[in-house]
Amino acid sequence: MNSLKLESFLSSDTDWEKNQYKVLGGIKKYLNAFNKQKLYPALSELIELTGILEDIRNHKKLMKGSFPKQITEYDIKNKKIIYETIEKLSPDVEFLFDLIDWALPLLKNAIEEGIVLYEYVEKNLRIENVGVVPLYKNEGYFLIPDNTSETVQVHRFECSLFESGKEPFRALKTRLIDAIEKVIVNTPETIKLDLIKRFKDLPNPATFFCVTDHDFPFTETLFPVAKRKLMGRVAEG
Repeated sequence: MNSLKLESFLSSDTDWEKNQYKVLGGIKKYLNAFNKQKLYPALSELIELTGILEDIRNHKKLMKGSFPKQITEYDIKNKKIIYETIEKLSPDVEFLFDLIDWALPLLKNAIEEGIVLYEYVEKNLRIENVGVVPLYKNEGYFLIPDNTSETVQVHRFECSLFESGKEPFRALKTRLIDAIEKVIVNTPETIKLDLIKRFKDLPNPATFFCVTDHDFPFTETLFPVAKRKLMGRVAEG
């Protein structure tokens, strides 16, 4: 989506109204996505951009040290601001910080709208067991209806635990293996039985089915939220 990028701020000239218009236009596109119940990538992009801008603002003191520095780029992977030492502080640096200070509350308000939508979607879908769930739940199948194509998508999932620093994190990987026509005979139970016959390496798979009465956009909303909810279900004792 990328309605707003970091470069929109770093490459800004000092025309205040022009920059306001550009930022407001970008935010409006994200809000329009939320109004259409499309969560991603809008919400994740807003959160990432806001975090970067807050990081830049928090490093403002570095810009006023004895060795003036100009921001040249942001290393997203390492979350590090890249500076270039200059002989004289660029006159538009303070303008950059003013623009960031003005934009951050607007971005945070947009994020709040996205979070409200996320919570609504999460509340209005549930993850049900298909048959008896085995003790080992870290690998299995996830069935999720796609109303656009009138199919039930069958994903194979694998949940793994890893550590980042001292904190443990869970990661859920999914792989689409089939899309089955949504007809009465293709119940979650019959789909599971067919999967057991087809894939012998999982004779007793943990299988879950996503249920919702709402027609949320599949790719942008239903699938990513359902995956996060599935990860919570798998992590349950």
